[in-house]
Amino acid sequence: MNAERRPRLDERRLRLVAALDERRPELANAYESALALLESRPEWMGERTRVSLISHAMREVMNRVLSAMGRPTTPVFKPTSSDQIKKLPELLVRHPELDLEREGDSQVVVPAEVASAMVKLFKAAVHEKRRVRGDVAALLTDDGNDGHAAVERWVEAKAFFVKWAHLHDHEVDPASLPSDHEMLANIAIFEELFDGVITAFFARKHAVQDLLAEINATEGSADE
Repeated sequence: MNAERRPRLDERRLRLVAALDERRPELANAYESALALLESRPEWMGERTRVSLISHAMREVMNRVLSAMGRPTTPVFKPTSSDQIKKLPELLVRHPELDLEREGDSQVVVPAEVASAMVKLFKAAVHEKRRVRGDVAALLTDDGNDGHAAVERWVEAKAFFVKWAHLHDHEVDPASLPSDHEMLANIAIFEELFDGVITAFFARKHAVQDLLAEINATEGSADE
C-alpha cells in the first residue's frame, strides 16, 4: 500500500498497528488494508468485492491474532468436521439401503459404521465450537471464561466478517450489503477488545522489565 493511500490512524489505531506489527507484520498490514478500503471507494471496484475484501482481512486478523499474541490454544480435533463431511458420500455409497428420511417410523436403524461416523462428526462439531470460544476467552479474560460478555462480542463480530468474506454462487442484492457504519461498528469491537489486551500485555511486560532492572541494579551494588 502506497504511503499516500494509507488510512488515517488515531492514537488507538496506531497502538494496535504497532502491536500487530511487532507480533506478525502481515496482520498489521491486513488490518490497515481493511481500514483503507473502508475509507475509500475505488471506482473500478464493485461494492460486493469491497465488502468481501474488508471482511476477509478482518476475519484473518481476528483468527490469527489469537496465536500471534502467544495465548494457549486448544488442540485441533482430528479428524476435523470438514474432513469427516467430505467422506460422507463414500459412506452412503457403501450403504445404499440407508434412508434417514423415511416417514412413519419413530426410530431409524442405521449400520454400526454409519452410527460411529455420526457420533464422531457430532463430537468434532461440538469440540470445534467450544474451541473457538475457549481460544478467544484465553485472549480476552484472565480466567478463560468463555461465557464472558467480551467473548460473546468478539465471536459475534467475527461471525459478521465470516458471513460477508465469501463470494457465493448467487448474486447478492446490493441493498442487503452491510453499510460502512455496520462494518466500522464491528471493526470497533475488535479494536476496543484488542486494545484492552495489548494494554494489559504491555503493562505486565513493563512491570517485568522494571523488576529485572531493579534486580540487576541490586546485584550490581552487591558486587561493588
